[in-house]
Amino acid sequence: MLTLITQRDVYDEKLGRMDVLEQSYVDYYERLGLDLVPIPNNTKNIDGFLRLSPSLIILSGGNDVSPIIYGGRKFPNSSASHQRDLLETKILEFAIKNRTPLLGECRGMQFLNVYFKGGLIQDIKKRYNTNHVGMTHQIELIDEKFINLLGKERVFVNSYHNQGFSENELSKKLRIFAKTNEGIIEGLYHPSLPILGIMWHPEREGCDKGVNEKIIKGFLDRGFL
Repeated sequence: MLTLITQRDVYDEKLGRMDVLEQSYVDYYERLGLDLVPIPNNTKNIDGFLRLSPSLIILSGGNDVSPIIYGGRKFPNSSASHQRDLLETKILEFAIKNRTPLLGECRGMQFLNVYFKGGLIQDIKKRYNTNHVGMTHQIELIDEKFINLLGKERVFVNSYHNQGFSENELSKKLRIFAKTNEGIIEGLYHPSLPILGIMWHPEREGCDKGVNEKIIKGFLDRGFL
């Protein structure tokens, strides 16, 4: 299954700007039968990639979303990439127009919410006095489709983000399927488009066994619409 995937935009003092895609993405998604094609953040030929007619698009993790998009303040030591924001905006426009299934992972889910006119909490630790970086925590499923799919109402997932959003910042165009005890949203979907967002990383350790495969395969098979 041909799958386009976006990449982290990083700067190295010796090498300059680089696109980075962890090999763990390839290892994980190839096991699910997905063939990943990374998209360069600085490509001038995004249409050429989109003409490959992907069966799925993944907005990967890494980088903050530029606060200028959602009216946030400039955050100290931010890893925001305006170049990546522009690229993923074009990709989302394509996915919506063509109804191409799209999965937003971690930053990808945050970008989905911002694209659909939602906002972000720029410092979860400061707002909730809780850490969401490099840990495992429990989330609650609040959507019947996902509860039936997983056969339970609570699961453990990994966490590598200090930005996120609650229902106060949620786009009115999106629906929640999972959240933390504090009310931080961990999973969402679009009610009429094949768009899914998860705040954790399926390609990394720390999630309950089988959770990611069931959600991703269920999304590809049914779209949760």
